Amino acid sequence: MVTAEKQTIRVAVATKGGGLVNQHFGHAKEFQIYEVDDTQALFLETRQEISYCQGGHGEEESLDRIVRLLSDCQAVLVSKIGIGPDDRLREAGIEPVQVYDAIETAVLDFYQQWRTSSLYSNQP
Repeated sequence: MVTAEKQTIRVAVATKGGGLVNQHFGHAKEFQIYEVDDTQALFLETRQEISYCQGGHGEEESLDRIVRLLSDCQAVLVSKIGIGPDDRLREAGIEPVQVYDAIETAVLDFYQQWRTSSLYSNQP
């Protein structure tokens, strides 16, 4: 959700806890959603879904559900992500970001990158 007045974005975070971006995309059973601007990261909610990596069965359906679940987010921050899910998220307009850091630091850093990149100029 990009607003002209304050320019906020939504960012999903895969975490195992401890205030860190520390979960592999394929193992994430939930994503924390943050609304981010240039000064703060506001926690909005936790969204739950069956993890993508399921031992080779049901993975495409699960990935499709996760992409729909995160469709209002400009990015998803993860510790690691495979090539297939990375490509699928990008096709859906969601920027996958591999990072291992404190959540607030990571989402604020992404916001600054987003503002100075072509990602920002492509938003409505």
